[in-house]
Amino acid sequence: MADEYSMTALLNQLRAVDLLRELDDDVLGVLAERVVVADFEPGAVVVAEGDDAAGMHVILRGTALVEHAGRPIAVVGAGEHIGEIALLDGQPRVATVRAQHDLRTGFLTSSDFLDVLEDSPSVALELLLAMTARFRLVEERLADLEARLADGAD
Repeated sequence: MADEYSMTALLNQLRAVDLLRELDDDVLGVLAERVVVADFEPGAVVVAEGDDAAGMHVILRGTALVEHAGRPIAVVGAGEHIGEIALLDGQPRVATVRAQHDLRTGFLTSSDFLDVLEDSPSVALELLLAMTARFRLVEERLADLEARLADGAD
């Protein structure tokens, strides 16, 4: 862990990740111990669209530009995260993320995350429940969007 970055701050940021929100402090502590801190200069690519996903980045300091198909779609900053779904599925990245300013991230590999899940079946169940709730929310939003589009087509 970086000398200037406290374990408490990292735990709080991990707790803010949707996928990790329901995990207890002991499990989050184990995950936090496995986080690797990395620094990126302005313009450096943190993750590239189409690359295999190896894990998740939590933004510790600075900002990064998220691009899809060469177009900017978002800016992420301290306390936000990139690629939490990659912790589970390892599918190719859907966006490129570039450091806008000096950027520091905490990187958690998929293999470290899965090791913790294998060691704690109850954590895997909590995670499954959290993902189910998230999926339900996405379904509701999609249904609402489809209804609005259908109303506009009439």
